Amino acid sequence: MIKHALAAGALAALFTAPAFASETVIAPFTMPDGAVTTGTYDNIVQITVSGVGQSAGTDFNDAFYVYTDGSGNPVTPFNDPSFYQLTFGTTTLVPLDPAQDIKNFLVGPIPAFDSGHTYTFDINTGVSTPTQLHFGVSDGDFADNSGAYTIRITQVPEVSTWAMMLLGFAGLGYAGWRTQRKSAELAA
Repeated sequence: MIKHALAAGALAALFTAPAFASETVIAPFTMPDGAVTTGTYDNIVQITVSGVGQSAGTDFNDAFYVYTDGSGNPVTPFNDPSFYQLTFGTTTLVPLDPAQDIKNFLVGPIPAFDSGHTYTFDINTGVSTPTQLHFGVSDGDFADNSGAYTIRITQVPEVSTWAMMLLGFAGLGYAGWRTQRKSAELAA
């Protein structure tokens, strides 16, 4: 009876993945602090962002690249060194602050231009205590803006979390091996 309960517990543990915080927010181009997470996050988080809009007069941009000119004609996509892209912070975002550009928080290089305007990357939040995250667009005049970013935020588990899971699975494997071995000894 106990053996069956242990086996059921082991199976449940094997097929139950840990739940990591995740949510989706919409950040309109019409305000600097367009979206705030309801959940709290810390350390490294994975971001998937899509969406385009106008935050440089009539130029279109996505999270990292300006890709049209003022007349809507395609240009070679470029990352503006100061404005017109996704911003991030752990406190309220303000207009015209290039230090808030999400590229400053990337774990790795700026993603290559994607004509579908969807990017997945990791950022370092810079905080070790879970806190709400803020997202917006870097600009100073929001009256002529349009568009929005759809942003999926997922907490990246710490290395220690993965280590504990692996130790737990190893322990379950060892317990199963011992139970099987004892059963074989009793049958002999």
